[in-house]
Amino acid sequence: MTNTILREQLKTRAAWKGPDFAHDDSWIYHLSPEQIVEIEAAMAAVKSKGLPLLDVRREDFQLPEFSTALKEILKEIQHGRGFALLRGFPAARYRVADVELAFWGIGTHLGLPVTQNPRGHLMGHVLDEGASYGKINVRGYQTTAHLPFHTDGGDLIGLCCLHPSKIGGKSRLVSSVTLHNEILRNHPEYLEPLYRGFQYIRREAALTDSPVTEFRLPVFGYKDGVLSTRLIRAQINAAAEKMGKPLSPLEKAALDYMGDLAQSDAIRLDMDFQVGDIQLINNYTIMHSRTDFEDWPEPERKRHILRLWLGFREPRALPDEFPRHEGYGQGELIEIAYRPKRVA
Repeated sequence: MTNTILREQLKTRAAWKGPDFAHDDSWIYHLSPEQIVEIEAAMAAVKSKGLPLLDVRREDFQLPEFSTALKEILKEIQHGRGFALLRGFPAARYRVADVELAFWGIGTHLGLPVTQNPRGHLMGHVLDEGASYGKINVRGYQTTAHLPFHTDGGDLIGLCCLHPSKIGGKSRLVSSVTLHNEILRNHPEYLEPLYRGFQYIRREAALTDSPVTEFRLPVFGYKDGVLSTRLIRAQINAAAEKMGKPLSPLEKAALDYMGDLAQSDAIRLDMDFQVGDIQLINNYTIMHSRTDFEDWPEPERKRHILRLWLGFREPRALPDEFPRHEGYGQGELIEIAYRPKRVA
């Protein structure tokens, strides 16, 4: 099938702009005392069974009432604005391992975990490891650097704040549907290279004989009225450099324009994390970024975010040329009973 280029403005709830929420905080879901009690009861039940974290499934983490609310939140993420923030979980009263359990348990009601790195980690820890951003073997979340707008490797990306930074580290979201609408309105000539896509550096294989993806990965994919996005500019640039094939002027202009749009005050939404906040985003309709930050000097106060990459149980309409997000290196989901296994 051909990756059809959408030539019409998409008027959906996923096509929002940051200023739309200047007086609208409906995207923030405040946990009730009763819901917190349910989460804590589920944590206690799992711990009483002695289940390792990665063995905990949805049926193990029972949320009799809260699960109904989570279904509505998931519907909003998949078919509405594309993001939500859960606020009010008392993370400060628990050990890190207990917050991991609560976050993982909530995640089981939203999707299926996928791997986040070559080591197969399913629960990520986002914190400064003293690494230098820009090195081929360094991922941005291991640094204090500003991270440009990008997508990740899961269908749904979840972040849970254990400790915010001293200064900075603001989370930024942008609707990739809005970006597409703006590109179509102002520079429709950019759509063709974006739909054709780019080769990516294979970070885990950058120093091997096969350092770059064999096929182009589209930035945009459109099928059955559904628009999806995938973009990691740094890996595109690295692939072009590795191959000795610079981006064409039109390709570079298209990517630059998309990046400039995403950074615009008129387009993006900024938010600060509080302890216990859980941010949930649709990785197909939302691109995310982070400002640089200054950390606390005390190790126990350093910025620390837990991360989950989840796969939707409900399949998303995607053109053949646009790969489903299945974790780091396009690995398999832990559970795949709801869909056929991908054949290479």
